[in-house]
Amino acid sequence: MEKRYKLASALLSASLVMAACGGADENPDSSEVDEVVEENEEFASTEESTEESNSQSSGSTGDTIAPEDLNHDAEEAVNAASENFDGELVEVELDNEDGQWLYKVDMESESEEYEAKLSVDDLSVVEEQTESDDDFDTDEHFSYGDAVPAEEAVQTAMDETNGELEGWTLDKDDDQLQYEVDMKNGDNEDSDVTINAENGEIVETDD
Repeated sequence: MEKRYKLASALLSASLVMAACGGADENPDSSEVDEVVEENEEFASTEESTEESNSQSSGSTGDTIAPEDLNHDAEEAVNAASENFDGELVEVELDNEDGQWLYKVDMESESEEYEAKLSVDDLSVVEEQTESDDDFDTDEHFSYGDAVPAEEAVQTAMDETNGELEGWTLDKDDDQLQYEVDMKNGDNEDSDVTINAENGEIVETDD
């Protein structure tokens, strides 16, 4: 109702200006006011429908996430965690926890281990913890720069399974740096794609 009054007021003001210049009647027909109001309401309704449609077409659900909905990449998450802890990288993960998509970054030093959970939206720290550690295993350490970008590994897994992303993990297994990418395929079944993180090639796919 308030919008109708504002639009009608704007139309009346414009009409008075035109009347002063000799270009319109001083008293506009009320039907003209209603017509303008209806046109503006239809336009606003169309905009709202378009915005809702765009938000629904992102490709993300509660269980899966579309890569384009990640505002920050994995490297940025690793860099953000490294600003809070001086240590070696042990594991990086993308996961949905209690309905929130997070990057999890695990690191360790000679005396402590550290885990940071960062929002994929703005890389804010959702949770972090540090505890003593006397098991400093250099065989588990790696640099994110030694791996193909997570986004490239995800695209490889999506092409292989024609599915949607449920999450991934990057770490060393038997001295091999690899991604484990969790996918949900078109039949709503889970698939795990193991990718050699050093060259980006698929090692195996488990349905």
